[in-house]
Amino acid sequence: GERRSGTAELGLASLSARRRARGGAQMGLGLGSLFLASILVLNGLAILNEERFLKRIGWGYEENLASEPSLKKQVINLLYAVRVLLRVPLLVLNVLTILMKLLLG
Repeated sequence: GERRSGTAELGLASLSARRRARGGAQMGLGLGSLFLASILVLNGLAILNEERFLKRIGWGYEENLASEPSLKKQVINLLYAVRVLLRVPLLVLNVLTILMKLLLG
């Protein structure tokens, strides 16, 4: 029994050492993960189609221009800004992220 437990401990120790040597296979919320998550959220907001989806649920930009200030209007303005103003920067960020993932893994 002692020999097996020693072998198991050695196997776990070597696995841990290999993970540390690889640069860590740690699951954590680092800046890279936060960056990727924010890009995914922005991409999700950017693809919402105003004609096919947002107007049907009453969240169209033009139909809410005259409405009073509210949280709903702020969210509608944010969606509009992401779709219009962040189109090119999001394209560049997506390309850079893909290249980074291809080169660095």
